[in-house]
Amino acid sequence: MSKLLDLSGKIDPVLPAFFETLSEVAGAMGVPFFVVGATARDMIFEFGHGLPSKRATKDVDFGVRVASWDEFKKLTESLLTSGHFKQTKELQRLLYRGELLIDILPFGGIADAQCEIRWPPDEDVAMSVAGFEDAYQAALEVRVRASPPLDIFVASPVGLTVMKLIAWADRPDERNGDAGDLAYILEKYLDVGNYERLLEKHMDLVEVENFDYVRAGARLLGRDIASIGKPETIGRIREILAKETAEDGQYRLIQAMTPDWGAAIEESENRFEELLALLRELVKGIEER
Repeated sequence: MSKLLDLSGKIDPVLPAFFETLSEVAGAMGVPFFVVGATARDMIFEFGHGLPSKRATKDVDFGVRVASWDEFKKLTESLLTSGHFKQTKELQRLLYRGELLIDILPFGGIADAQCEIRWPPDEDVAMSVAGFEDAYQAALEVRVRASPPLDIFVASPVGLTVMKLIAWADRPDERNGDAGDLAYILEKYLDVGNYERLLEKHMDLVEVENFDYVRAGARLLGRDIASIGKPETIGRIREILAKETAEDGQYRLIQAMTPDWGAAIEESENRFEELLALLRELVKGIEER
């Protein structure tokens, strides 16, 4: 876990109230959780570092480390019993105080050997949670309320990269939003507290001919992914990136990163080349660790 990031007074007031209830219920059960998805992105990039996102957040996703579906069910029932939540048609989705949709994403012992979970009762819908444990271990501690103090864990940019890359590859036709977030993180990585670290610990990326700020950030991100990922997670990421950066590849990830693909030929070509360069720098960073 990293040092505390203070967001007290900066986020929507409904969020600290929600996090307080979640902390009380999950804490009573001894269930660890952390914020993931677009809410984590906005908390870190926008409210933590003043970098507005282009994609609106419609709900709150958080991961819970549970051992079984029985434990997941008990957590959900405890949240409902608190009186602040209502069940929706989807097992993992609750409505908080009639205004905030939340998605509960279980990981940990509940997953099978392939790091997949299968939603009951029919178990015909599978979801990959590969990378969740790695991201949880690398999460940022965030203060969401000053008085009384309330601190929670939120996925870091490097953790988000791991989860979003695997989530996109798991369902590439459905996860364009994750691809767009990946491009955003790649381009803004040095701007979320990493530039100073680049200068202090990674001067080999700076003392080069034709230094490029954004590409150096992508390479540093690769090194950071390699430093937090378990071997099986890194293997999965390397497999995805090898396919998406190959000379003869279809470049589906890059196309998903650019929803206006083909709008202007010259502009699209330049965007394609830059994104491909960033992904290849990401690969270099992973291999260097």
